Amino acid sequence: MSAKEKLQALTTAWYGFALFVGIADIVMNGLGVLSIGLATVATVFGVFVTWVLGRLLVGKSSVMRVVLVVLSAIGVVAGVVGAGASLLNVFSGQALREIVMAVIGIASASMNVRSFRVLTDRSVKAYFA
Repeated sequence: MSAKEKLQALTTAWYGFALFVGIADIVMNGLGVLSIGLATVATVFGVFVTWVLGRLLVGKSSVMRVVLVVLSAIGVVAGVVGAGASLLNVFSGQALREIVMAVIGIASASMNVRSFRVLTDRSVKAYFA
C-alpha cells in the first residue's frame, strides 16, 4: 500500500469515526428534534474537518503532518483517560451514558493510535520529504 493510499484509508476511517460519534450522541441525548439537529451539525462539521485535513495530508503538507502526529499522541492519552473516567462513573446513575462515553473514548484512543502509526510510518514520512 502506498503512502497516499494509507493517508486516504486513514481519512476514510476518520469519516466513519465522525459518523459513529454522531450516532452515539443521538443515543446519549435521545431522539428529540434539537438533539438530532445538533448531532447532525456536529457530524457534518467533523466530516468537513476530516476532509480538509485529509486533503492537506494528501497534498503533502508536512506542517500538518507534524501537528497531527502531536495531536494524535495527545489524543491517545485523552481517550484512555476519558474512557477510564467514564467507566469509573458507570455506577453514578447514568450508566448508559457513561458506557457510551467510555466506548467513544476507547474508539478515539484507537483512532489516534492508528493515526500516529500511519503518520510516523516510514513510507508516509518519505511521501512528505
